[in-house]
Amino acid sequence: MGASRRVALAGLCLVLVFSTQLCANVAMRGVSLDRPLVLDQNTEYELQDVSVTGLMDCAALTLTGRIKSVLLERCAFGRVWAGDDGKAAAMECAGAVVGTFTARQTTFFDAENQLAALREGSFGRVTFERCRFSTSDSFLKQIYANNPWRTTPPVAEFYNIDRLELLDNEYSNMVLIIHPSVKQVVVRGNLPGLKLENPQATQLIQINPGQLASSVPSPKTSV
Repeated sequence: MGASRRVALAGLCLVLVFSTQLCANVAMRGVSLDRPLVLDQNTEYELQDVSVTGLMDCAALTLTGRIKSVLLERCAFGRVWAGDDGKAAAMECAGAVVGTFTARQTTFFDAENQLAALREGSFGRVTFERCRFSTSDSFLKQIYANNPWRTTPPVAEFYNIDRLELLDNEYSNMVLIIHPSVKQVVVRGNLPGLKLENPQATQLIQINPGQLASSVPSPKTSV
């Protein structure tokens, strides 16, 4: 084989490898949707300034299948009403296996049933940093008016997580539920409404303002 041909083939291989790496990530930026968003590929998702709002009988964001990682930055998911199926979530997990999930400066708001429902699946590390879990007073008043027998606000519930980091978040008009299948919870900042279903099964660690979550050793198990 001639030297020029070998160089050409080597160049082709580099291009193919580089293209594969480029295609390995799925990125969305500056998108506003009024239909559900589903992440279901075994890849690395990066969403920045993405909003999904104004829906009925669904989840604004759904994680399903095997996913390497999810990164949300400055996103918003919410304003979801329940319909005939009684389903309304800002974010939910539907049989997903996720290596790492990170949300920063992201809002989960005004969903009639769940602001975040990470139940049907499993996760390695889940991080919410400077996020907002919020039900507005007007939205809460309306769902109580629509269901006179209802006495509790929407929830954020977490299951099957090796390490859950809740760092400097805001919480209003909601209930936070952490199932015993969550092995470790690292908290920085105020955390009203926390409900540990089994304090003996879940290690709860409160860190100081400004302290890095990485200073706390992770549990040995993983997804």
